[in-house]
Amino acid sequence: MTDIRKVVDKLKNDNFVIIKNFFDKKVLSEIKVEIKILKEAEMNRRDKHFIKVNDKLILSSMHNIHLYSTYYKNLILDSKLRDIVKLRYGSTSKRIFNSSLFAKPKNVGLSTKIHQDNAFFNLNNAEALTCWVAIDKSDKDNGGLFYYKGSSKLGLVNHIPEGNLGASMTIEKTEEFKRLIKKFKKVFIDVSPGDCVIHDALVVHGSKSNISNKNRRAFNFSIASRDSINKKKLNLYKNKLKKFLDDNK
Repeated sequence: MTDIRKVVDKLKNDNFVIIKNFFDKKVLSEIKVEIKILKEAEMNRRDKHFIKVNDKLILSSMHNIHLYSTYYKNLILDSKLRDIVKLRYGSTSKRIFNSSLFAKPKNVGLSTKIHQDNAFFNLNNAEALTCWVAIDKSDKDNGGLFYYKGSSKLGLVNHIPEGNLGASMTIEKTEEFKRLIKKFKKVFIDVSPGDCVIHDALVVHGSKSNISNKNRRAFNFSIASRDSINKKKLNLYKNKLKKFLDDNK
């Protein structure tokens, strides 16, 4: 794997970094098997989402999957992301802040509106990193990720309850935000299966819908330092989330 000091330097400058072959073919095969098991498993309604197409339900996303899969939980805790978090922030914790599958099926895959992860995590200092791993080739044509390079400098901006189930917050596009975001270059990510994009909790990012004839599956997970949760911000988020869920019953 790439020297993690170089990874951390890249994160400090750009707020995201691509690592080729983060997981090998064997691990990807195991993940695919685990996904099939989880697809059929009983999960909280809010943790498994489908798209209805011609009366057929197609898997769109699954969330908090470390709570349903011991294999996936151990994969996260044993990953190199923990080492990178520790070098970047000086400490690491065993708390898993996020673990999801984004199936992004061909022709109907949903977009993810621009956001910052700390709008969901509510950490005091936003000391968390997310590892987003491609299962299929992912690029601009099939709804790949995009980042606003260096945009963590904005700090946490206001988010509103709008988006998709499992991705329920988006940045409020005020005139000030529109002006500020123009200072940061928008970069689309092109990755192959097993490649990983690591990003911090404040970088502005999202993805387009997948209207191509190629699936764009990916899974992600997030690990934090010993940074504590801001209870006031968490309660505000919960209120926003409740409104979003009530509006989407």
